[in-house]
Amino acid sequence: MTPFSSFWQAGYEGADHINQHGIRLSMNETNGHLLRIKEDYAALKAFGITTVRESVGWRLTERDGRYDFSSLDARLEAAQEYDIQICWTLCHYGWPEDLHLFSSDFIPRFAAFCAAAADYIAPRSTRTPIYSPNNEISFLSWGLSVGLFTCSNLPEQDPADACKRQLIRATLAGCDAIWEVDSKARIMHCDPLIHIVATEASPEARDAAQSLSNAQFQAWDMLRGTLAPELGGAPRYLDLIGANYYHDNQWEMPSMARLHWHLGDRRRKPLHTMLEELQQRYQRPMVISETSHVGSGRGAWIADVTAQVAQALLAGVELYGVCLYPIIDRPGWNDLTAWPHSGLWDLDRNGSDPFLRLINQPYAKALSQAQRTLRHFQSFTPPAAENKENGMQQKTLIVFSHLRWGFVFQRPQHLLSRLAQHYRVLFIEEPIYDAQAASLHYSTPAPNITVIQPHTPIAAPGFHDDQIATLQLLLTELVDEQEQPVVWFYTPMALPLLTPFTPSLVIYDCMDELSAFNQAPRQLQQRESALMTRADLVFTGGSSLYEAKKNKHHAIYCFPSSVDAVHFEQALDRSNGHPLQQALPPMRLGYYGVIDERLDIDLVAALADTHPEWQIVMVGPVVKIDPATLPQRPNIHWLGQQPYEALPQFLAGWDVCLMPFALNASTQFISPTKVLEYMAAQLPIVSTAIADIVRHYPDLVAIAYSPEEFVRACERALAMSAEEREMKAQQMQAVVAATSWDTTTEQMHKLMSQGAAAARAPVVQTPPVIADEVQQITRRLKPTADQLSPLPCLIIGAGPTGLSAGYHYGKGALVLEKNASPGGWCRSLNDKGFTFDYAGHIMFSQAPYVLKLYEMLLGDNLHWQMREAWVYNDGGTYTRYPFQGSLHGLPPEVIKECILGAIEARYGVAGDAAETASTAALAQHRDCCADGVVPDGECVMQEKGLTENFEQFIYKTWGRGIAKHFAVPYNKKLWTLPLSEMETSWLGGRVPLPDLAQIVEGALAPLEKPMGPNARFGYPLKGGFQALMHGFLPHLTCELETNSTLAALHPEQHIAVLTDGRRYRYDQLISTMPLPQLIKLIGDEAPQEIHDAAAKLRHVSIRCVNIGVGRADLTEKHWIYYPGETLFHRIFVQGNASPFCNPPGGCGLTCEISYSPHKPLPVDGDALIQRCIQECIAVGMINADDPIITANQVDIPYAYVVYDHARQANIALIRDWLLQQDILLSGRYSEWEYYNSDHAFLAGKRAAEFVKARETTLDKQETGY
Repeated sequence: MTPFSSFWQAGYEGADHINQHGIRLSMNETNGHLLRIKEDYAALKAFGITTVRESVGWRLTERDGRYDFSSLDARLEAAQEYDIQICWTLCHYGWPEDLHLFSSDFIPRFAAFCAAAADYIAPRSTRTPIYSPNNEISFLSWGLSVGLFTCSNLPEQDPADACKRQLIRATLAGCDAIWEVDSKARIMHCDPLIHIVATEASPEARDAAQSLSNAQFQAWDMLRGTLAPELGGAPRYLDLIGANYYHDNQWEMPSMARLHWHLGDRRRKPLHTMLEELQQRYQRPMVISETSHVGSGRGAWIADVTAQVAQALLAGVELYGVCLYPIIDRPGWNDLTAWPHSGLWDLDRNGSDPFLRLINQPYAKALSQAQRTLRHFQSFTPPAAENKENGMQQKTLIVFSHLRWGFVFQRPQHLLSRLAQHYRVLFIEEPIYDAQAASLHYSTPAPNITVIQPHTPIAAPGFHDDQIATLQLLLTELVDEQEQPVVWFYTPMALPLLTPFTPSLVIYDCMDELSAFNQAPRQLQQRESALMTRADLVFTGGSSLYEAKKNKHHAIYCFPSSVDAVHFEQALDRSNGHPLQQALPPMRLGYYGVIDERLDIDLVAALADTHPEWQIVMVGPVVKIDPATLPQRPNIHWLGQQPYEALPQFLAGWDVCLMPFALNASTQFISPTKVLEYMAAQLPIVSTAIADIVRHYPDLVAIAYSPEEFVRACERALAMSAEEREMKAQQMQAVVAATSWDTTTEQMHKLMSQGAAAARAPVVQTPPVIADEVQQITRRLKPTADQLSPLPCLIIGAGPTGLSAGYHYGKGALVLEKNASPGGWCRSLNDKGFTFDYAGHIMFSQAPYVLKLYEMLLGDNLHWQMREAWVYNDGGTYTRYPFQGSLHGLPPEVIKECILGAIEARYGVAGDAAETASTAALAQHRDCCADGVVPDGECVMQEKGLTENFEQFIYKTWGRGIAKHFAVPYNKKLWTLPLSEMETSWLGGRVPLPDLAQIVEGALAPLEKPMGPNARFGYPLKGGFQALMHGFLPHLTCELETNSTLAALHPEQHIAVLTDGRRYRYDQLISTMPLPQLIKLIGDEAPQEIHDAAAKLRHVSIRCVNIGVGRADLTEKHWIYYPGETLFHRIFVQGNASPFCNPPGGCGLTCEISYSPHKPLPVDGDALIQRCIQECIAVGMINADDPIITANQVDIPYAYVVYDHARQANIALIRDWLLQQDILLSGRYSEWEYYNSDHAFLAGKRAAEFVKARETTLDKQETGY
């Protein structure tokens, strides 16, 4: 059982020694951790971190023989408040200044200190404490011996060994002292993992390097008593092992040159191997007790560490955690002005608050993804004894590839390394000639991936027919006979190798038109046709390829190449260049990738000849062409194949990125992966006219149609102004943010999970981000530099309320939207020709101003029609909505029960009249769902106290019959909680009294036409409801920034901090985001009573299941309400809102399903989609034989706010406090009001007007805006 509260952990640098300049260190004071302990601990919750490493500091707490542990109090108290487990380092390199390491009383005083510390900590800890008596014994010993740490009376003979032995003695005494105080305490001993290689290749040099490497184990060996047993070590002392792992922990001897991680030095020993060796040597639980990188490499580092950890866990290593150390940046020990930027949070050293925490966005993004990734691997890595059994339960993915795993890291490696979170991947390469007997060679380059390299005595290349019989025999041993693997092809030539398997699914990932390549097998096209027939799913690597193949298969999906942005954003640090090109003069134009017949070699030569002062850097392996044919010029540098890890370092040193592809058959359908990688580096790009580049990125990539144009495009790129570069960089960043390999893989996995049924009900497919769509977003983006001067008005959220507020405020306001496009929950998505909204939306309003606003926003795109809303009743009968006014068609006994119930509700039982007929004549019908059918003006005021809750309201207003057959079951289904827990102010504070004559008329004959203010509704003709939101963009004079997520809000300082580190100061802030989320982002600056009030706010979530049906005449209805047993409570027939919402011959509909903690979803994922489809068939919405063209889901976490009895008081408390902080709530989720979109527009208008008025009269706290 793990001794740690969380697998992911955070370490706070606690070095407290006296540095080489005589400065007394206290790192927790230097970076403000002791001042901001609560803020620091609270911030960890976002990453699920509940275990931290802290330092007591022997030098800091013992003076004159007395202990002062008061500096621990704030941490101990905060740990209890935030449920944090602290692992305490007792001596972090420093000891009392009246001591030196070899003092006669060093060991007894250290033991006494350990006992005192444990005695202080244990009773104040809610969890069993974990102690590290001496931090990094081996490292500290070495540092003392070389002068990194000062030490008097250092022995001349082997000082490092002498120091190590003394520290071991002290540590053993300290362990005993701790256990004397607290027998349950756990002890963790931390030291660095290292690896040393020999500069020379001689056996003697290798042995010497290995001996130096083995020194890393000495301290642990001494503690357990296998080395220097006279020191008193024993197995019980080696409790927990902490392994510290950094990028600079591997080097060569005797040169001391580092084996650079960021350059992909292949001599480095993988972390998973080091952990496996540690496990084999000690058989003890372990944790990576320190790991981090610096600067731009932090995100890529944690991604790599996670992959290595996953591989170690799969190998059975007993690893219980990874500690990010330091979690908060701190300066160098010997230069307190040098901050290496190694934390998850940096400090705003040059700002008004030098201790302000600034999260490093690439690191945070990579960490979140790493945590998700590791959870997948951990789900099938139980304790070692169960590994084999559990491993057999994993589904196997067999891949046949013409590309070798170790060749160039590209699409197959990106996809499969992520799919390995779900499958055991067997990657089968083309065979290699070997005169020996045929065999399979195995390697594991990534977690859960086994590369299989067949060796055969057959000289035929690739998956040649001559190889097939031998390979079939070899491959039969890969899986059990009863197993049904997924089989994935990158080359059709391997199709005959499907024979030994019984696949559950066959996939063809067509990443290139291989038949057009040089030296392609002559039968490749024929075999591809056969594979198309056999495959269940086909993926293509680009749009051109998709267009060429789309009519050849029934289930083909376009998944263009994506990008690992965190990896390539390392290039944004332009100082991080590759040493191979550092000596080259400026104006470097670079290309990386395979150099073969697809490259226009003559164009490269022309480029070099036209501008001899330019340096043309060509990185990549040369294949299928003679290297001797490459043009040789003084300014052309052929650097050969380089590791994937090093590509960002090349980009960092370039001025322009090149794609000098030849325009021939082999490049007709290519979709180069590097274009997005270049964009992640935010560098100018020049390309020849490759079809997919011209199609998708004409405004982001300079396209050249001749050599002369290519040269001129490079000249223009080099001459770009700083402003042009910045704007282009912003546009590129928006494109890169819209895609990732993780998202692409998730979409593929969803299709694979559906199996062969994916052709019938595929999930939503995100199309490639194309240039004109990107321009709509990026034309409004501004530089991301911190705003130093305050903004008059900052608006959070670009939904209908936020856009309206920005529009009505105008110049001086800035609207921040977390998504890539504005609209909030009024956005739309496109899927296989169908347009679906994020939940059903329509346009209606009684406000003339809003109606004029609709016309301004949509113009000719505004489409009006009559609303067909119906109720589906038991027995399959449809009645018009609202239910109480359209009883005709129901069974007579139901009609009778409803009418009698309405009479009883109105006049009382047995003639005990409660109201007069004259009063009844004042009111009209009101729907049972507060859906806007009846305007508020057509209702009479409720008498105060007449109705206590919503359930009583229903019975009193409509009677027991209408309550029984619709109002109660439907509202319970919608609101997911007892109706008695809801009050009625959300109905407008008015009780409608039904006109009995109209109820009777609606029972005797069908209602002729829809009723209510939304009987006639509007909807955008094209573009879905999002078109209404985008209608604001041409009219905005405020600023709008998308892809801008709020990370923290500091109301005291009026500062908003974004997840990418940007900060904005504001005078006033309008928030449209969900109120509970806003309070969480404010954190400790909000009083506890505000947090308590926010925590009591309740809401209902909605899951929309969108279904695209291959039949156009489903129904004439728009909305159908289902009070019965269906999972969904309502269906919106999106396809009837506008004819442009459907592809020809199709119709889209949305099933709305409410859920909450009171009523969770009974099923999820594909099972939820399938259940909705079956229920749509059951209620007659679709036929069993209707083709399902597509199906997808949209989740709306905050959909309906719940009006419980405590809501009003809680909202008033929060609203008033926020207004004191110059924060105004506006919109449905901020005001916690039941708003439709027209209400949202008006709320935004009121908010803008209120803020403007308040700017000049801040002393007037007018809350009734």
